[in-house]
Amino acid sequence: MKCENCEKEHDGAYGSGRFCRQACSRSFATMAKRKQINEKVSRKIKKQRPKRVLSKICPLCGESFEVHFKRRSKVCCSRQCSDFWRFDTRNPDSARHFANARAAGKKSAQVQSASRRSKNETHFAKLCQEQFNDVLTNEPMFNGWDTDVVIPKYKIAISWNGKWHYEQIMSGNSLVKIQNRDKIKSQEIEKAGYHHYVIKDMGIENPDFVLREWKKFVDFVSSHRSDTTFYAPLD
Repeated sequence: MKCENCEKEHDGAYGSGRFCRQACSRSFATMAKRKQINEKVSRKIKKQRPKRVLSKICPLCGESFEVHFKRRSKVCCSRQCSDFWRFDTRNPDSARHFANARAAGKKSAQVQSASRRSKNETHFAKLCQEQFNDVLTNEPMFNGWDTDVVIPKYKIAISWNGKWHYEQIMSGNSLVKIQNRDKIKSQEIEKAGYHHYVIKDMGIENPDFVLREWKKFVDFVSSHRSDTTFYAPLD
């Protein structure tokens, strides 16, 4: 005889002979409701199984938090703390994270340097070129990093930072990553013996704003005429 459940040949000794054994008989009887039965059993097991929760202390902010055992490798209490912890000197992996960020930042800067130049920035760069003899723009001269305007004679690197450096503009771009890259760039500029001069531009094209920032910059350069660490004397 042939079992109606597993289709194996058997001698018909069990029950009416439709099935080869008790397990096949029960499996066949519950086949139509197998999904509902499995879900019911699963819910029951989950209720009986205690959740394993671990208590941890965030190494960045010092706050205590709880994490499920499945996520026991989690180090920080929040995504914000985690982003900053990646570059914290107390983190043994910070050097590797810095290296990765530098590589990604250099690649991003090379792609965006031309496309992201605002009219305000272009106007300011033109004023610099008219005033100073030797002016560079978007040159990757700081260990692969570039700045918007560089005046080598006075050892000044100028960054014209738009709104996206200070506020979350698009969901696809991480403000934390942008600001971390800005910090890395500043470090590389300082290592090269340059002063990093940052101009914050939160608006749209505005010639008056550019002229005001230009006047501030000229006053800044003039005030450092005797600073032999960063600047040569003005002509």
